Amino acid sequence: MHEYYRKNKAKFKKSMNGLLKPVAKELEQYSKKSYPEIFEEIWQHYSDHMLENFPYIGGDAVSGTRNLTGAYCFVSMGEVLKNYGVSLEETGHLMVLAYERRFSKMPGMVKTIMHKSFTNIKSLNKKYQKKDAQNAANAAKNPGSFETKTMIPPEEGYDFSYHNLVCPLSNFARAHGYEEYMPYLCNLDYVMFGVFGVPLYREHTCFEDGDYCDFKLKINAEPMSYWPPVFTQGKGYK
Repeated sequence: MHEYYRKNKAKFKKSMNGLLKPVAKELEQYSKKSYPEIFEEIWQHYSDHMLENFPYIGGDAVSGTRNLTGAYCFVSMGEVLKNYGVSLEETGHLMVLAYERRFSKMPGMVKTIMHKSFTNIKSLNKKYQKKDAQNAANAAKNPGSFETKTMIPPEEGYDFSYHNLVCPLSNFARAHGYEEYMPYLCNLDYVMFGVFGVPLYREHTCFEDGDYCDFKLKINAEPMSYWPPVFTQGKGYK
């Protein structure tokens, strides 16, 4: 285990609780155990199989670390729930509920601010170009971390687009046998953007296509439904 993860285990456990508490009732129903009991099982799996093997991609200095450590809380949840007969699709639905309930509890003013931040194209391009530079500098020091590219002008038919060129979530899934979870983890992007009323579209993923993940916004469109998962809807989006 990298020293960064060892030193921050208490923080990661607290973060996991924040992600899973919104679906505590469902976890209890599936496992027939109290939430503290099933949570400890999930945490033990996460500690032994995720924290033990995560690559160091920049720690607290980069937002991508939270993406990696947060997403795999759900993978550990799924791995433990398999022992209780829970299907991958049911786990995928719990992921959606956890995200949906968490973001939905945000004050209306915060949601409004988030919506405006994702629909101000000039500001968004400036913000993500800065993020591109930060990610490139970090990747030079920590190979395998997130690398991104803001597309200017955006791809045809969209108001804003950027690409993830390197995805540590996908790389970790391939290295450790968690490939089946990746489409469901990618679907969570639609949940987050959807809760804020921002229409996201994606036709490529690093995991499935091996080239990049595209994030494309149409400002005046309606957000896509995210359940059933976008990748199952037959519309060509992932």
